[in-house]
Amino acid sequence: MYLKAHPIAWFALSLFCLARLDASTLVWEKDKISAEVIEGQQTEVKASFPFKNTGDHPVTITDARPSCGCTTAALTKSTYAPGESGEIAVVFHPAERTGLQEKTITVTTNEPSQPPTKLLFEINIKQYLEVTPRLVAWRVGDKPSEKMVILSALPAYPITEITAQDEPAGTCVTRFEVVEKGQKYKVYLKPTSTAQRENTSVTIKAKLADNTEKKTEAYIFVNPSGPSQSDDD
Repeated sequence: MYLKAHPIAWFALSLFCLARLDASTLVWEKDKISAEVIEGQQTEVKASFPFKNTGDHPVTITDARPSCGCTTAALTKSTYAPGESGEIAVVFHPAERTGLQEKTITVTTNEPSQPPTKLLFEINIKQYLEVTPRLVAWRVGDKPSEKMVILSALPAYPITEITAQDEPAGTCVTRFEVVEKGQKYKVYLKPTSTAQRENTSVTIKAKLADNTEKKTEAYIFVNPSGPSQSDDD
């Protein structure tokens, strides 16, 4: 006696089998970790990506490759039995980097049917001082009017004193206007002349409430052609 299976049942069964074949054996607790640090305060930023072998056979991690040399990824072992858990320990070295850093770790296993897993370690390195925009520009022959940038400080490290120095000396006039005392300032920059091409760097030095001194830069370009940059750009 033969039982005739309905075509829809065969189709559903085949989909189930395909799903079983495509399912990843290693299940990750998370594939993205975010961290926030302040520039210069840490030489290392660490994170761990836990996982578990949910399959019925051992799995070997054959490679865990970071996207750049500033990041390392390490395992205590490479092969994990069914039901066994592990983690990849990631260490990022900020050095002099600032701003948002996105580092990936590409994890490959000995399962040929599984594509590599991409893990993301996202680190926001906050600066004590930030200038926006960092560059203002005029055309040669423009009226040397003031243009503005915004200087901001971290809330936990307010500014108590602030000065500016242009280089080459005498090529820029700078003045400050308080927006929020200790936290935010308007910095007005004006070239002393726009008669010829000139590139000036303005070093802004600030003494903070913890008696440390930090600095940042803004840049003035006087260009022979092309549009000038206005405060609204």
